[in-house]
Amino acid sequence: MLTLTPVQEIVLRDYQADAIEGLRANIRAGRRRLILCAGTGAGKTVTAAHLIREAARKGSYALFVVDRLPLVKQTSEEFDRYGIAHGVVQGSNHKRWDPHEHVQVCSSQTLSRRCLPRSPSLIVVDEAHCQYQGIIDYMDRHPSAVKIGLTATPFTSGMGNHWDGMVNVRPTRLLINEGHLIEPLIFVAKSPDDEELGLNSFGEFSDESAANAGIRIVGDVVAEWIKKTHEHFGGPAKTIVFSPTVEHGRELCAAFAAAGYNFQQISYLDRSDAERDAKITEFRTPDSLIHGLVSCGVLTKGFDVPDTLIGISCRPYRKSLSSHMQEIGRVMRAPPGKSKALWLDHSGNIERFALDMFDVWENGAGELSKAEKRDSTARKRDASTREKVVCPECGGALHGTLCMACGWEKPAQSGIIAVDGTLREFNLQHIAVEARPGLRAECLKDPRSVWNAALSFCIEHSQGQDTEKARKWAYGVWRGIYPSSKFPSGWFDMRPALPDTNAYTLVSREIKRFRRKSGRRAA
Repeated sequence: MLTLTPVQEIVLRDYQADAIEGLRANIRAGRRRLILCAGTGAGKTVTAAHLIREAARKGSYALFVVDRLPLVKQTSEEFDRYGIAHGVVQGSNHKRWDPHEHVQVCSSQTLSRRCLPRSPSLIVVDEAHCQYQGIIDYMDRHPSAVKIGLTATPFTSGMGNHWDGMVNVRPTRLLINEGHLIEPLIFVAKSPDDEELGLNSFGEFSDESAANAGIRIVGDVVAEWIKKTHEHFGGPAKTIVFSPTVEHGRELCAAFAAAGYNFQQISYLDRSDAERDAKITEFRTPDSLIHGLVSCGVLTKGFDVPDTLIGISCRPYRKSLSSHMQEIGRVMRAPPGKSKALWLDHSGNIERFALDMFDVWENGAGELSKAEKRDSTARKRDASTREKVVCPECGGALHGTLCMACGWEKPAQSGIIAVDGTLREFNLQHIAVEARPGLRAECLKDPRSVWNAALSFCIEHSQGQDTEKARKWAYGVWRGIYPSSKFPSGWFDMRPALPDTNAYTLVSREIKRFRRKSGRRAA
């Protein structure tokens, strides 16, 4: 007996309806290439589905273009759920090839070389920031069609050359506050040093160097996942891992398997679409036998499994805020029953991009011309940025002065001090912190960074001693470097963050010097 799935009505949220009105106002003003910008989970596909259904009701030919094969199936299923009759333009013999339907769900690769029987009146391009030349050329060949590009991250250089303007929907922070999205608890875990990572011809970290460096800490990735899943969920929880290469993904899957967990890799090298679809279908089930999917260049954009609870970042980016935000968005959807999500950063991306990410969450992407510049600048990862974004207590991410993970609040610091009835801007020279005569190193100007390095070194080399003894050792090292300075209140019990390389080297050198000196005295 055939069971028909009931059609779900498209019910727009108020801000989605406002976005559609914004698009229509721009179209009436003569702008026919528009970006619809909204954070992951804001419902861009639902909004586009409404536009496409209305176009189809008028007999217009409408195309929805995606750039990943899994997204063809995902979008087709969503259109089925809304009762939108459609054909599928993918490959040479797709079972739903029906080019005479008013609506077509298209693979960008197939569309660029396929002839369709009608000229489209509406072209919706998903993940428009990717800017495939074949799709840009296709849009150029249909100048009378309205083009709408969907993206959460309109940061790609040159977008302003292909789009007339942008309609911003609603900032991520409001979507979180209203319960439409979940803000993940972010933890900054062990990751390769930037010095280990080579660059490719685009000035980004090369995948090969990221894989080679990342394989060294695979054991830490698995251990951190086990610890955090048991701490927050009482056991394994549905997880997506973002990996730089297939080889790195294999190492991860093997390490998880050795620990007794089922992680499956999907990548551009999968032997068949059927094999990949089977893994994704199983992963979508509420009681999936797959604990996690390891993605190499496949699930970064648009992939939607709302009940995913944990994301693991193992692929470092130097410039691409867009890729980082697309990845973290995979765990932010808020289906019924989901109240928490975790993001475990083993790439250093939080340290590089947190300030920019939070700015976009709070204020939106802004004008297209401004947004385009966000992916053009290499972000630094040093002691200064770590202090701004990493909680010294738990390794969580700081949002402003508050840790999102443990609630620790950064002590207030006015930035201004009173001196003889006048006000002066705060800087380190107004604090009585002075290094031992004869010591010369740039990192000495940041005594907190030196303390963090001393703390990290002493805890790491304590050989089973308790943490209290390690802290006392670190205190002695710090006082040896700053012998005439007062040790700041509150530093002794702070949790060490990833230390600055130069400060760590200084501490190591000072400890060796002290041991040599003590040896001479003993003789």
